[in-house]
Amino acid sequence: MPTFWFAMIVMYFLGYKFKIFPLMGMHTIGLEDSFADFMKHFAMPYLVLTVGFLPDLTRYVRGSAIGQLKEDYVIVQQAFGAKKTEILFKHVGRNVLIPLITKLGMALPMLVTGAVITETIFSWPGIGSYFVKAISAMDYPIVMSILVLSGTLVILGNLLSDVLYCLTDPRIKTMK
Repeated sequence: MPTFWFAMIVMYFLGYKFKIFPLMGMHTIGLEDSFADFMKHFAMPYLVLTVGFLPDLTRYVRGSAIGQLKEDYVIVQQAFGAKKTEILFKHVGRNVLIPLITKLGMALPMLVTGAVITETIFSWPGIGSYFVKAISAMDYPIVMSILVLSGTLVILGNLLSDVLYCLTDPRIKTMK
C-alpha cells in the first residue's frame, strides 16, 4: 500500500472520525509546547512511516528464514537433538541477520524520502516539506543539496551495513 494512501486512511479514521489524534501540524496552536502534545502529533506520522517500511522488511526476513531452514546445517542440528528455538535463534537467526542488515542500511535514505510524503501530508515542518516547496518554486540549489544529502545517506547506510557485517559475522573480517 502506498504511503500517501495509508496516511490518508490513518488521518481519516484516527484523526477525523474517532478524533484520537490531531490531524495536522507538529504542535497545537495556542498551547505552549509540551512533550505530550508533541507525541500526540507525532503518533500518526510515525505509524505511517513504520507501516510503510515494516511489511517489506517482514517479507524479506520471512523469505530468508525459510530459505535458511532448508539448509543442511539445520538438518544436522535436528539430528543432534537441538530444540527448534535454539536452531532458529542461534543458527538461522545469525544467517538471516546479514541480509537484514542490508535492508536496514538501505532504510536510512528511504526514511528521508518517505518523510517527504509524510511531512507534506501531515503538515510537519522538515526537510520533506522544504523539498516539495523548493521543487514547486524551482529552487534548484536547494533541490540539488537535498538530493546530495539523500545520496550521502545511501553511502552512509552502505557503510553502516558493512561495519555491522563485520560485527555480526566474524568470517567477513578475514575475507580478502
